Amino acid sequence: MASAPFERMPLRSPPAAMQSLSDFGLLQLGPDDQPYWVTDGAYVIGAKAAGALLDAASSIEALCLQAVEEIVASGDYARFGIARPEMQAAIAQSWRAKDAPLHGRMDFSFAPDGTPMLLDYEADSPYGLAEASHVQWGWFESWRSVSGKTSDSQENLIFEKLSAHLPRMGLPPRFAIACGGATGSGGAPADTSERFDADFLVEIAQAAGMSPRICAIGQVGWDLDAQRFTDDRDETLDALIKIYPWEWMEREPNAAFLPLSRTRILPGAWTRLLADKTMLALLWHMAPGAPHLLPTFLERPTTGAFVAKPCRGWDGEHVTLPGQPVGDVPIAEVGPLLYQAHCPLPVFDSGRGPVHAAVSVWMVGGEPAGLSFRESRGPVTGADARFVPHILRG
Repeated sequence: MASAPFERMPLRSPPAAMQSLSDFGLLQLGPDDQPYWVTDGAYVIGAKAAGALLDAASSIEALCLQAVEEIVASGDYARFGIARPEMQAAIAQSWRAKDAPLHGRMDFSFAPDGTPMLLDYEADSPYGLAEASHVQWGWFESWRSVSGKTSDSQENLIFEKLSAHLPRMGLPPRFAIACGGATGSGGAPADTSERFDADFLVEIAQAAGMSPRICAIGQVGWDLDAQRFTDDRDETLDALIKIYPWEWMEREPNAAFLPLSRTRILPGAWTRLLADKTMLALLWHMAPGAPHLLPTFLERPTTGAFVAKPCRGWDGEHVTLPGQPVGDVPIAEVGPLLYQAHCPLPVFDSGRGPVHAAVSVWMVGGEPAGLSFRESRGPVTGADARFVPHILRG
């Protein structure tokens, strides 16, 4: 069982925080009749433990970049299921052009001695950016003002690092942010988590003097004459930020134009490799026994307790724990299974029963920027996991 270097503290969120969370729609009840945001608890972590998580993320990122360099140099994309030549070319072009990453989320559990162990790297526009950044910080400021705990803080520089990173990405004054997810009338993005994150990025970009426009990924077109992608107004784009997985984009008809495109699409196409869980097995192959890596293989080992997870699944999708039967996995959609040594999440008492806690390090521009916590009733952190704010103490 994991030995977590943090604790769960019961508390009461102050009225100002509750109002703000309600305004953001984060207190709406989910299928389990519980709100997404936990309002009666927080995770408390010390500076040493928080620093260990950030250091772990930095060391893993360095290994990831080394792996990408080797993959692009060899042109061996088969293990990542990337058969389309246009996508292969886009990955190589974006890597050589040093197209910037944007944000990612590394999810960790812990070894019995408390060492952070990487479970997943959601490196291609993961959900929860806005919540982990300014929403979580707003909650903390409200709580600190009421509690009087003026010496407490939060490991959260996501907003500050995004504010510094966006202007360095080489974006023109006008660009588009294309969202996945549900759409409303006219095909515009609906009120989804992707739209929430897009609005957050717009706020940061506008503060830096840029004028981004939000559209849905389905509204992005192609101008053959200009050799550029277009937005919802059919205006050509010099740059596009997408909140939509590269793995899905490569299946679409317009992906055929990627090698020809004069539109810079960010984060760079090479982040498709980071977001594929095949990378976990490749990292272990490159650096077996590295401090924060779990043994991970593309073939099921004959001995040991291993978790089966699809290479291109999302947030607990089709994950099978040791001893559980592997159900029907739509390999064409989520990729083949890989096998990662089981490292159970730490368990805490929520006051309403046990919960399993996952801690994440948010990356901005390839650098660690802050922490967030999610918890679930079951041992797998899925899309229905609840967000829990955290407090940095000591």
